[in-house]
Formats: sequence, C-alpha cells, structure tokens
Amino acid sequence: MSATGRRIVGAGLFGLVAACAGPDGPGECVDLTPAAPPVVLELGPSETRSGDIRAAERLAITVADPVDPGGDALAGLEAEVWQGQDRVWHAEVADPARRTLRWADGVLDGPAAAAGGLEPWKTHRVRVRALATTAAGCVAAGAWSPDASFRTDDGSASLFHPSQVADVHIDLPPSSYAAIDAEAVPPGCVPFERSYHPGTVRVGGLEFAGAGVRAKGGCGSARPLGDKPGWKINFAWDDPAVAGCPAERRAAGLQRLTLNNMVQDPSLARERLAYRLYQAMNVPVPRAGYTRVWLGDEFLGLYLHVETIDRRMLARNFSSNRGMLYEGTYWCDLEAGNVGDDDSGCLTREFTPDPCDEPAEPGDDPQDFGPLRGFISALDALPAGGFYPAVQNLIDTDALFGLWAVEGLLAHWDGYVYEIRNNYRVYHDPGTGLWSIIPTGLDQTFQRPGFDVWNVSGRLARSCLAEPACEAAFAERLREVVDVAADLDLETDRARWQDLASALLADDPGRNFSPSSFAQVHAETRDFLLSRPAEVLRQLAARGH
Repeated sequence: MSATGRRIVGAGLFGLVAACAGPDGPGECVDLTPAAPPVVLELGPSETRSGDIRAAERLAITVADPVDPGGDALAGLEAEVWQGQDRVWHAEVADPARRTLRWADGVLDGPAAAAGGLEPWKTHRVRVRALATTAAGCVAAGAWSPDASFRTDDGSASLFHPSQVADVHIDLPPSSYAAIDAEAVPPGCVPFERSYHPGTVRVGGLEFAGAGVRAKGGCGSARPLGDKPGWKINFAWDDPAVAGCPAERRAAGLQRLTLNNMVQDPSLARERLAYRLYQAMNVPVPRAGYTRVWLGDEFLGLYLHVETIDRRMLARNFSSNRGMLYEGTYWCDLEAGNVGDDDSGCLTREFTPDPCDEPAEPGDDPQDFGPLRGFISALDALPAGGFYPAVQNLIDTDALFGLWAVEGLLAHWDGYVYEIRNNYRVYHDPGTGLWSIIPTGLDQTFQRPGFDVWNVSGRLARSCLAEPACEAAFAERLREVVDVAADLDLETDRARWQDLASALLADDPGRNFSPSSFAQVHAETRDFLLSRPAEVLRQLAARGH
C-alpha cells in the first residue's frame, strides 16, 4: 500500500467489503455496498408451546457456524434487542470461538435501562452481526441478520411455581357475600351461569378493590361460602354499576384467577400431576400451582390455581390467540344439534362481543358460533372410511392423540374422550386454521387401574377407531405417553406434593377429608402410577399394537 494510496480489501468473511486508509497502516474500516450476507440467527428454547415467549434472562442468541470465502478471521459477534423504535439491550463479544450470546453478555439500553428490565408481554426484535478482522488488520462489521422476534414473558410463572404456595385474600361486602353464596351451588347437575360481584382481593403484595368475584364448581365440587367454594376472580371486571370501561389490572401478569377447591381430589395432587403430563405431551393445557385462600379472616384451605384460558393463555399455546373458544360440558359432543344461535346449547362461547374489548384485527374469528358450525359441518362432510388422514386438515391431530393418550393412561373418564364428554374447550387457531381440544377439570384421574383405553365416547375418538390407520397413529402416541410418564418420574412429584400438602393439611378447615384418608389416597395413587403403564401396554398388545 503506497503512502498516499488506498487499498480496497476484497470480500472476505460474510462478504465484507472494507476500506483501510492512512499512510501509517490500517485506519478506520468502512462498510461498503453491497451489504454482507446475513448471519443465520436462532433464539434459545421457549418454555411455551407456541414457541415465541421467553424470559429475557434465559435468552440464548445463536448464529450458524460461518463459512469464510475470503480469508478474513472472525473476531466476534455483536447483538441488539429492540422494542418498537428503542434499542433496549446490546452486547459485543470479542471471542472468535463464540457462536451463542446470552443475556449476561450485554447491557440494557434506553427505557429498559431506566426500568431495570424489558417491558413484559411485548414483542422484541433481535439482530446479530459478525465482526471480522480483515487481511489489512481492520475489524469490520458484517450486515445485520434478519430480525428474529420474541415476546417477553409476563411474570406469571411465579404463581405456578412447582414448590411454592401463593396466598390470596378475598374480602366481600355483605351484599356480595349473600349474592355469591346464593349462586354457589347449582340447582341440579346442569351448567349454571354465575355472576361476578365486587370484592377486594390481595395477591402478591397487591390489593385490587372492586375486583369481580364469583363462586365456581360443578356437580361434585360446588360448595357454599360457609364450606370451601371454588373461586373465579377478575381483577379488571367491568362492574355494571360503574360507568365506562374498566382499567386493565393484573397480578403478576394475570387478569383472572381460577381457584379449584380440590374437594374431589383428596390427594390434593392428582389434578396437578395430570396437568404436568399433558404439558409433557405437548397438549395445549393450562398451568397449575398451589394457592392458600382466605375469605375475610377465615382460612379456607389449600387450592389449586389453574391458569384461566384467556387470550394470554392461548398466546402461550397457539400461533394466534385471536380465534374463537368454546366450552363443552356434561355429555356434550361436537354435534350440530349442540350448537345454537346463543349460549343455550351445551357448547357455549368463552368470548362474546364487548365494547370494552380491543378492536378486532385482520384475521380474527367472529365472536359468534359461525366458526364452530363450520368446523362441525366439515366433520359431518367427511365420508365413512375417510376420516383419517383428511381430518388432519381440520384438527391438530398430534395434540388430539396426545390428549387422548393422557386421558387413557390416567383413566380420565370425566374428559372429552371417554364416558362423560365433559371438561373441555375447543379452540380454533387462525394462524394454522386448525382446531384443538383443551382439557380442564382433571380431578377424576389416577383412580381406575383397569380402565379400558379403547372404550371411547367422544366423536373424534370413535371416528378414529373405525379406521385402522387412525387407530395405529393413536396407538403410537399411547405407547409414547407411557415412556414420557416414566421419564417425568411422576412418582417423585407425587411424593413431593404429598409432603407439601401434608404440612398444610392440619390447618385446612375445608379439606372435606381426614388426614388418614389423604394418606390412603396417596398410597392408591402411588400404586396406580406403578401398575397402570403395564396395563396400558397389555391393552395395546391385545389389540395388536
């Protein structure tokens, strides 16, 4: 290079074109056009089924191993995270061997630095570029990779911790107490619509005055307020006595709480074990965790907090959360006669038009029964013998067979597939166009060690077993759930949760069972966990699988 000359360094690693200037050696490196090829970027694993929600502190940003066509040496990586128009985090690592950057490698920027962290439940963009040392000794930057995006978590995991117990305090004025108590126990074993009434709720150090509170519970679990009722709480309830739309209020990211009284689960663990197995089988299902509940100064006992199936829960489990959700209860199947023009049928809407809701977005389902009618009509149109694999164009069959396999292994007779066709939601994902069954109400599990996995009632399961190819696909998932349950070691969880609940049992006035029966049920649950897998494998073999 001459003293006054200017040497152009050719395309090297990542296609960099850099210029070095100056009589005494390399000077400033300048990126020239054309831009360098992008770095291939991947984010670390997500803890949600949808795959796009991550806790920032567990973020892992990985680039593909670079191919160097020009002889330049990789010097390191630079990464940025953006939210809207603001850069909120950046990192630069001067290590040519590194291919993964983690949160601790960088620092917060802009509004995130002021707030001490990323804003929860917001979409963030990540980009990376490579730094290379050219033959002239310049360190130059390649082109930014295409953006990868993730949504920050909302902090709600703290209310579903596997070994911690949250506390919820409910205070009701006399008028609300009387109204909720009058609706607590349904008149007969039929679905019953209850109303919210104002109360004050404290959870996680926060107090919510004017929250909506109502009782919950079906045929076997409904209890009056003087006993141990189940509860539903809405922090952003739209009180009809208050003008205008309610403010959005959340406790640890949650707008609603669903608190199951577990009076039909004397182990205080079966339902929670069942939810864990569904999650491991990649079935869309709520999270669950233990909660102690007080009504005024009275301790009501240990509850199971089950994640409310709302738009955020759907975002955790599906590619789009803008679809329609329906509930099926008590001998209610996916049949045209079960869908009315309103909620008078046994399949009812979970979302209804509300002027206080966010406006509809392109691609949103209409909030009526049209999507469900279309789904059932499409099922009706499948010819005899033509259910599978055509149904894969309508239903997420991997999730369906996973749900069915868990219900079979756990002898869950009170769900969609088997005797009652109860305790389920059906959801349409506009992002994929597919429908899914979401299981709920899992307290009637781990009780029948000889339960017949082939004696099904639900329409989808009956249609599947009528065709050998579909039965074989389900049988494969049934065999898989036996292996998954073994890998999870549910017996260790059962014993751990027995110890946790046992320590709280003496002070649990609403337990509806004695400590001795609690111990006996845990012994029976342990025996079920040990014996049931072999019974399921025997039933598979007897059917030729």
